[in-house]
Amino acid sequence: IESSVDSNLHAPTEYVWNVTFERQLPRGGVVSASYIGRAGRSLLARRDVAAFSNIRDPKSGMDWYTAGTILEKQRQQGVDTSQIAPIPFFENMFPAGLAQIINNFEGLPTAKHPAFDPTWSNTQAFYAMQSRTPSNPVFIFSGNDWTDAQAEIDLALAAAGFPTLFMQPQYGALSAWSTIGNSNYNALAVSYRQRVSSLILDFNYTYAHSLDDASGLQSDGAYGNNYSNGPFIVNPIRQRDSYASSDFDIRHSINADAVWQLPLGKGKAFMNRGGIADAILGGWQLASIFRWNTGLPQPSPFDDTRWATNWNVQAYVTPVQPIQSCPDRPLDGTPKLFGGCNVTDIYRNFRNAYPGETGPRNYLRLPGYIDLDMGMAKTWNMPWSEGHKLQLRWDVFNVANNQHFGAIDVSRTGFGVVRDPGRRLSTPPANWSNFTTPIQGQPRIMQIGARYSF
Repeated sequence: IESSVDSNLHAPTEYVWNVTFERQLPRGGVVSASYIGRAGRSLLARRDVAAFSNIRDPKSGMDWYTAGTILEKQRQQGVDTSQIAPIPFFENMFPAGLAQIINNFEGLPTAKHPAFDPTWSNTQAFYAMQSRTPSNPVFIFSGNDWTDAQAEIDLALAAAGFPTLFMQPQYGALSAWSTIGNSNYNALAVSYRQRVSSLILDFNYTYAHSLDDASGLQSDGAYGNNYSNGPFIVNPIRQRDSYASSDFDIRHSINADAVWQLPLGKGKAFMNRGGIADAILGGWQLASIFRWNTGLPQPSPFDDTRWATNWNVQAYVTPVQPIQSCPDRPLDGTPKLFGGCNVTDIYRNFRNAYPGETGPRNYLRLPGYIDLDMGMAKTWNMPWSEGHKLQLRWDVFNVANNQHFGAIDVSRTGFGVVRDPGRRLSTPPANWSNFTTPIQGQPRIMQIGARYSF
């Protein structure tokens, strides 16, 4: 496995649209609304330039993804090898007697493994590599590992003197940078700004959606980062299947800030007095910053030890039924992304990927983020000089001490899904969908400071 850069790069291109309407309001207020659009083309992304071919049978017109999906659907249903009907793709594309070709290459029978039945059709022989059934005690792989089956068939064909069909002989996978990425961003931004003698206020709301084929940095791993795939496109033959919400997509975002000089003390609207009254009541200032946004996309659950589409990267699993929201959160136990739901039912609701599938990307969301910071200050003018001032400050970060959970466990047991979880009534591992980062941001912090200016 190597990493390289395509020699024929096209320059990335970005198209930007920005339309803004602004209106002055009475008493120093300004409201504005903007539409922002960006379209990125020929962006850098990684893809597997040695991805296994989706060959097509010229006689029947059926391609490998279609034929392989037919077999995988039957495997997921537990269909016995003896009941598998011939599929033209396998009968036309492979030499007759595929079962015996596999026997010869694998050295079957052995003391531990019987041989494939030489009377099986080519379709049955290909199916038997992935599924142990009553009529097939042999199976080579554990199920839904179709890219390994493709590689094994190519090796068996080559050993028998036939041309290979699926894989490039030198590589199982080769991740390379290419300028093939696409992205689209659309946003509505609304702002309100208020400027008066004692109050400065800003309020901003953004509704946005960012979509792309792959999200990530050039510093990410060759095949993605921590099972999020990062800038890697799982199936370069069907790149469009990876087009979904960006890893950094935030749908709703609100931020506001304000600074208010309290109108008390000498020269102010109320208690306009000097001396002790001004020393106590004057010079107060309140400031605050508020932020709220919806959660970032969470990398989707994936096949834990199966490679249906890419030889080096697992595909995402697909929900059989829509995942329902869970309003009630448990009061104890380890926090989970699906806390409050029946996690076992959700786990069994997924099916493994079909050959050629990438699986749905970035459709789950982490909890949102909310934070309020506030500060209070008192300033005194020094009696010996108007240019000398003393200020005491009290600042509080995360005033409400909100602690929304952060990232979850994306290891194979943390977010991987085993083979046929619904049919086999599998139980999720104890750490499945567990949160691993305690909180987003930081807990409540206070600080007190003094400042003398002259």
